[in-house]
Amino acid sequence: MAIFLANLPMWLTSAIYILSIIIYITVLYPFDLLIGGSPCNDLSMVNPLRKGLFEGTGRLFFELYRLMTLMKPKEGDDRPFFWLFEYVVFMSGHDKSDICRFLECNPILIDAVKVSPAHRARYFWGNLPGMNRPLATAMDDKVGLQDCLELGRMAMFEKVRTITTKSNSIRQGKMGPLPVTMNGKEDYLWCTEMEQIFGFPKHYTDVNNMGRAQRQQVLGRSWSVPVIRHLFAPLKDYFECEQQL
Repeated sequence: MAIFLANLPMWLTSAIYILSIIIYITVLYPFDLLIGGSPCNDLSMVNPLRKGLFEGTGRLFFELYRLMTLMKPKEGDDRPFFWLFEYVVFMSGHDKSDICRFLECNPILIDAVKVSPAHRARYFWGNLPGMNRPLATAMDDKVGLQDCLELGRMAMFEKVRTITTKSNSIRQGKMGPLPVTMNGKEDYLWCTEMEQIFGFPKHYTDVNNMGRAQRQQVLGRSWSVPVIRHLFAPLKDYFECEQQL
């Protein structure tokens, strides 16, 4: 079967994929929540070879948009449907305007540095209740780098710059210092330390014998847990009230 699919024309493979999604959604309908975000490679201004919203991985936005239109309540169904899309902040004004035009709303900007030891500024489009409320730390949030380090390691900075899939993003500047010292020498962040910076438990990405580089790639594509918790917190109260009615 896999060989058969691999030899199909690209347009037919895409059509089968889209049809399978439509069937899947039809079977599982109704939905309460849709969340997503496509890779930033072709949207980020950092990439000089970016292709924009309408080419490359940028086009995945339209798959999310397609899913949203399919999942929305049908006419006459007044139940709530919530959605949240996340994208990189450092994109062109044209791409941002096009996303706003399709989603029919403006984004909010949240930087995870307020609730974690690392900068991670992102745009969030959505209709979640209370999205614009101030970002506040929880008692268990680790907001300083030292709080995330293993025993015997010393933080050189209180906050670090955005951690991406690239290993050099750990340096504080293109040729800058590493953020940690151990035994008097500079050192990279360990995987367990990066996990805690993002708000995950230790060893969360320690699966399938993945190496350090692979684990950083996984984390570099993830969302900041404290930020997502902040955005979703009102939904917990909302659905609790719904169940009590």
